[in-house]
Amino acid sequence: MSAVAASAAARRTATRGRAGSGVRRERHEPAYPLLLAVIALAALGIVMVYSASSVQSYFSSSDPAAQGLEQVVWAGLGLGGLFVASRLDFRHLRYLAIPFYVITLVLLIAVLVPGIGSEINGSRRWIVIPGFGSLQPAEFAKLAIVLYLAHWLDRRGKEARGFWNGLVPFGMLVAPGFFLIAAEPDLGTAGVYAIVALSIFFMAGANLLYLGAIAAAAVGVAWMMITATSYQMARVQTFLDPFRDPLGAGYNTIQALFALGLGGITGLGLGESRMKYLYLPAPSTDFIFAIIGEEWGLIGSLAVVALFVVIAYQGYRIAITAPDTFSGLVACGITTWLVVQACINMMVVTALMPVTGIPLPFISAGGSALTINLAAVGILLSISRETSQQGSLRDAVFGIGRRDRRAHLPRAGRRTGPARRQSRR
Repeated sequence: MSAVAASAAARRTATRGRAGSGVRRERHEPAYPLLLAVIALAALGIVMVYSASSVQSYFSSSDPAAQGLEQVVWAGLGLGGLFVASRLDFRHLRYLAIPFYVITLVLLIAVLVPGIGSEINGSRRWIVIPGFGSLQPAEFAKLAIVLYLAHWLDRRGKEARGFWNGLVPFGMLVAPGFFLIAAEPDLGTAGVYAIVALSIFFMAGANLLYLGAIAAAAVGVAWMMITATSYQMARVQTFLDPFRDPLGAGYNTIQALFALGLGGITGLGLGESRMKYLYLPAPSTDFIFAIIGEEWGLIGSLAVVALFVVIAYQGYRIAITAPDTFSGLVACGITTWLVVQACINMMVVTALMPVTGIPLPFISAGGSALTINLAAVGILLSISRETSQQGSLRDAVFGIGRRDRRAHLPRAGRRTGPARRQSRR
């Protein structure tokens, strides 16, 4: 009898250990459609950065391939990070959540300090490291807030739906990063940061009334910041009528639309862009989608959109079928971050939003953004190895409406019925 009791106790101990570290499922192949879509975008980014930056690189360094080669190096580092992250157990990210969050806040403060942060066009967004390049802390802050909120909300459980135990501490966690990024100023990235945080809070089962209040407060703060600075207000006025000042505030928007118009249906051909000859500002970064439209036409532009749709579908499906709450919230946050940022960039280029300095994920030139984006996809792939093989995104979307309009994710260690009664003995 004692042997049976000892065996039962051992099973309970093992069960508690597994529950504490998350539900473990049998591992299977990662989400290959997600991987292929990301690799296709990264490969396209290398080609387009080389094409879009060739003229500027020639004038600045006499080497038209300079920026393209730099993109190859960063893509290689990013793919290495993707591979490593995809092979690691995503549960270990819990231990990095708090220190990573604190480090990024320190970096966001440091970038605002004269002599540490590098000021370009009136914004302090980069820390220049001699012999390495520039570092953009705001890119790392997006992953940091995803990991920290997922860890915190998983531990908080149902208490996250309350006001004092949910809404108030959530706002205190998100506000520092939001205001520091907005102070650079970089309202576009600050907006992505806030949207990602709200998406995680929603998926954790937050009260929709509280979410609406937070969203309204964020919009109000953003509007106050816009009206407080003349150039931000000029961007809004230019968005409403870009031809009001075609050679001034509306120049970027008009040139981007010209590039899309020149591309037509099939495009001018790879490397045949005319707007990259110093007509379009930032052709390899913020407005690279315009060069894609010019060289690849409507067909190429829609292909890029389709690849991001694949990322959105695969990412949210991973979030819904994740093995536990923590991994589900991480997958939701990463997917929202990449998809929302892509949408904002493409909407800016097509004059559907005011101009803001948001790069196109995986495609725009930029070492910090490309590396951290690819590493984040590696985390998604790691989670996808243990996702449930049943259910679909459609079931999850319609299921939210049947459960008091709250998203519900699997929670580690939760049991019902006989299994729960057995574990209490």
